[in-house]
Amino acid sequence: MPKKTVVTLIPPRWGTTRDKRRKTRGPSLALVAQAMGFELFPWQKYVVDTAMEYRNDHYAYRTVGVAVGRQNGKSSLVATRIAFEAISPRHRIAYTAQDRNMARAKWEEHVEILLNSPFKNKIKHVVRTNGNEHVIFKNGSTYQITTPNNKGGRGSSLDLVVIDEALTHDLSLIGALQPTLATKPNGQLWILSNAGDERSTLLAHYRNLAHTNLQDGQSRLAWFEWAPEKDDFDYMDEDVWYQAIP
Repeated sequence: MPKKTVVTLIPPRWGTTRDKRRKTRGPSLALVAQAMGFELFPWQKYVVDTAMEYRNDHYAYRTVGVAVGRQNGKSSLVATRIAFEAISPRHRIAYTAQDRNMARAKWEEHVEILLNSPFKNKIKHVVRTNGNEHVIFKNGSTYQITTPNNKGGRGSSLDLVVIDEALTHDLSLIGALQPTLATKPNGQLWILSNAGDERSTLLAHYRNLAHTNLQDGQSRLAWFEWAPEKDDFDYMDEDVWYQAIP
């Protein structure tokens, strides 16, 4: 018999720890993933179990940051988080990436996942008109693309905002998108990225904030970052691969 592959959790180098005194909607999101046809990886479960802790029916974390390398499952995590939000009636969800073309490509990828799952029965319309791309669910929820600039999303009231490839953006994008969550006491901003550089001011802002306040018990930012344990590392060392690639 072929050996069964065992996937174990590689903990993040920097990560908000689960507060087990709180309830979490993470397991419910995992069930949504199963309904969509896949199991969450251990690192994805680690993220959602903590990021979706709640108290008094409101999420404990207003902002969630995930810094992880490419090809580790960010797209499936985002698609599942979006599907989970869309279950609630009349919730509005917006997504952006490094530019509108890439946002459109990723949006199409998420829509394809939804349409090839039981969630297709919850979708009323998919509108692909250029500049007005959105999914309308039968319960009144919507999933749209927002332009990644300092005017994107202005005037909207959103329940979930996802910024993908955050390394390509500066802080002006937050100035445009964060106010869209202001009237939603249970709204969340998710920021996902792989490693940035000196131009990645948005990613650097949240990374520095997280490293300063990690585990203080008061921060409303949940942060999860996979990276080699030492800053001076040999990229040909297999142990380093396991530290950086969950």
